[in-house]
Amino acid sequence: MRTVKFSLLIASIALLCMYCGSSQPTPDAWKAMAKNKVVRIGTNPFNIPFETANGTGVEGFDIDLGEEVAKDLGYPSKWIQWQNFSELFDLLKKGEIEMIISSVAITDERKKEFAFSEPYFDSSSTIARRIDNTAITDLASLAGKRVGVQTARTADTFMETQKTAANVKVSKFSTLDEALGALNRGEIEAVVGAKPIMTYSIAKNYSTNLVTTDNELSHYQYAVVVRPEETKLLEKINETIRRLKSAKQFQTWHEKWFGTVLDEMKGKAADLKKIEELKIAPKTIAVTLVKEAGSKVQLDRLDGFNATLTGPGGNFTSTAINTNEAGTGGTFKFPNPIPPGEYKFTLARINVTATITIEKKPVTNLSVTMTFGAGGLAMVVK
Repeated sequence: MRTVKFSLLIASIALLCMYCGSSQPTPDAWKAMAKNKVVRIGTNPFNIPFETANGTGVEGFDIDLGEEVAKDLGYPSKWIQWQNFSELFDLLKKGEIEMIISSVAITDERKKEFAFSEPYFDSSSTIARRIDNTAITDLASLAGKRVGVQTARTADTFMETQKTAANVKVSKFSTLDEALGALNRGEIEAVVGAKPIMTYSIAKNYSTNLVTTDNELSHYQYAVVVRPEETKLLEKINETIRRLKSAKQFQTWHEKWFGTVLDEMKGKAADLKKIEELKIAPKTIAVTLVKEAGSKVQLDRLDGFNATLTGPGGNFTSTAINTNEAGTGGTFKFPNPIPPGEYKFTLARINVTATITIEKKPVTNLSVTMTFGAGGLAMVVK
C-alpha cells in the first residue's frame, strides 16, 4: 500500500511540474514580427467602407491606415480576417495578432483589458428605420419595438444598458448589413448602429426603403487596439497616426472611401424630413360649393352663414359662406389650419353633414369641392 501511495505522489509531482513547464510566455509583438517577418493585423471585414473583403484580400479606410502602420514598423502587413468581431480580442490576448484595426470604439470597459492608440475617426450611433415608418424618430420611440444591433459592438452595449425605451426586443446580428437586411424585409422595426457605416450601407444597398435618423444616441472614437504591455508598439502606432493627421491623410481617405455619399444621404434625409413634417402639418382648407341641375338644395340660403369641422384636431368654424346670385355655387374657407384626421363636416343651415378625411399629404393647402347633385352630395379633396 505504501508503494502505491508513493507512486501516486511521484506521478502527481511530475504532472504538476509538466504543467508548470508548459505555461505560455507573455506575447511580445516585436519578437513575433521579427520571427514572422510580418505585422499581423486582425480585422472583422464587414464594415464597409472601413474594412471589407475584396477577393482574397481586404480593403477600406482602416486597411489604408494599417498599411501605413506596417510600413512605419518596417514589416509587410498580414491581415487576419475574422468572422466574429469579439473573438479578435481573444486572438490579441493569445498573441496570434499584433493589433486590431476594425473600426473599434474606445470604451471604458475595453480599456480595462486593452490599450488604445490616439483616435483617428469620430463616430456615433444612430437609428435606421424604414422610410414609411415615421413613428420612429428617437430613442424613446423604440419602446416595445424589435431593434437589431451588431453583436459586441458599441450599439449592442448601449441598447442593453439604456433606460429610456422600455421593453425593447433586441435582436443581435453578426454584421450591421445583416441587421439592415432584416429591417429591409420587415423582420425588425429599427437598427441601432454606427452612423457612418449604416448610412453608407443604406446608400449602396437599401436607399429605396431605409433611412438613418438625425438622432445621435452616443458618440465615440475609433482607435487601434494593442495589448496593454505593448507600450513601445503603441507609441510607434501613435507616431504614424500623428504623421497622417499632420499630412491631412485621414481627410483624403474619407474622400476616397466615402466620396459624397454621407453628404448626399444627409440631404436626402433632410428632404424626407420636410416631406414628413408637411404630411403631419395642419392644412389650410378652401371649399367650393357647386349645385348641379336636378339638385333640390337651396345654396342661396347659406349666404352669410358658416360651416363647421369637428374631429381629432378640434372644432373649426369657417368664414362666412359667399354664394353667387344664381344660387348655383359658393365659396368659403377655414382660416385656422386643420391637422390631418377624420372630421365631421356640418352645414347646419341646410341640415347637411358629411365626413371629410384630411389625409397626410406633403402640402399645407387643400381644396375641397362639394357638389350637390340629384343623387346627393359628392366631395373631392385635393
